[in-house]
Amino acid sequence: MRFWRVTSKAFLTGQAVLFGVLLLSSCQRGGNYQPLEEDVYRLPKKVAGTSDYAVITMQKNFNKRGVKVITIGSDYLVSIPSAALFADQSPRIRWESYALLNQVVLFLKQFRKVGVNVTSYSSQYVSSRREQALTLARARVVANYLWSQGIDSRFIFTEGAGSDKPVVSFYQGGDKSPNSRIEITFRDAIV
Repeated sequence: MRFWRVTSKAFLTGQAVLFGVLLLSSCQRGGNYQPLEEDVYRLPKKVAGTSDYAVITMQKNFNKRGVKVITIGSDYLVSIPSAALFADQSPRIRWESYALLNQVVLFLKQFRKVGVNVTSYSSQYVSSRREQALTLARARVVANYLWSQGIDSRFIFTEGAGSDKPVVSFYQGGDKSPNSRIEITFRDAIV
């Protein structure tokens, strides 16, 4: 019995010493440890390689080509006349319009955005069903092109609005009317 007490006493003492060594060794500073105050995750603030000067220059160039860019806070609206992109009453993009669409793509790449809305409008021309189908086809064609050019957006929504929401009172039909337009809207995301 005495042997058992001595052995168990030595065993418990050895266990206590081992536990103390492990406890003290785990409290040492490692080579790569940094305090929690410095581990703050830094959120990105803007897209790399962009500048306000470039955005303003692009907006001025758009105005020269008849494209309107409207900014309210962090919301942007790019309004492109349908005659600048499409043949009259057609959903096919004209060959010479791709340069303008490429400029729109470069403009969109200047911003962080989650969703982009592409809405097409027409002027009253023949029938409301035809206008609805035409504007939906145009919105899809523009959205597909924007997506194919790799704009950084999670969602692209399309809508064909027909002759809803005219910007001027009806005075002529066809694509020469200011009511016939493509509107691209998005919100500049802060993070």
